[in-house]
Amino acid sequence: MRLILVLSLLLLVGCPSASTEGTGTATPPPDNFAKVGDQIDKADARVSAGVQVARNANAQGKAEVVEKELAVVASYLPPPDPHNLAYIANRVERNNPEEYKRAMEAGAKLLAVIDANWAKAEQDANKNKAALETANAKVTELKAEVERVKTEGIRNAFTVAAGACFLAALGLAILGQYIRALGAFAVGSAIGALPFLFASPYFVPAVVGIVALSAVVGVALWWFKRPKPDAPQEEDKNQGG
Repeated sequence: MRLILVLSLLLLVGCPSASTEGTGTATPPPDNFAKVGDQIDKADARVSAGVQVARNANAQGKAEVVEKELAVVASYLPPPDPHNLAYIANRVERNNPEEYKRAMEAGAKLLAVIDANWAKAEQDANKNKAALETANAKVTELKAEVERVKTEGIRNAFTVAAGACFLAALGLAILGQYIRALGAFAVGSAIGALPFLFASPYFVPAVVGIVALSAVVGVALWWFKRPKPDAPQEEDKNQGG
């Protein structure tokens, strides 16, 4: 059973002789290997124990116990194919002790190869996990860098706009337009502070405040610049009839 499962997993890993160092080869995650490995170990333990109990029962002449335990063992194994059934049947007919010895040695060697391949598959999976974690960390780092550059660009743009407002305020103050200079300074200060509010819950209120402040400044400028009606001229009382 372990042979079939391991060979299926090795098809995902690739040839054991090929190096996967730094290639990012797609292999099942280590957690999946651990889960399947636990299931295989459990099945192997049950099969091994069942075979041993059947052998003991056979030595004691308990044919019924042998049949029941071997039936349970068979439930953990895939159905045999006709070729192997015929091969084993011929071996039984020959009943050659040397042949049985060679078969047991071949089984032990195959089990050692399977265990080595399984360990190699787990090692490759761990390498790929480390490579994936490194790649994810790099992606996270690049995203953070892009976000930093983006934020820095926005801040620079707002700083330029705020600087323009401050220059305008200075120019208006030099020309004696103190109210307009104060309004330009207030708008510039609000614009300069706006980028630092992007990541805070006060961003929307700040935008609303800036719009409201701009509206107030605009209304104030309009009020002071509105055309004033001429004072009515006093009638010349000396004129007339």
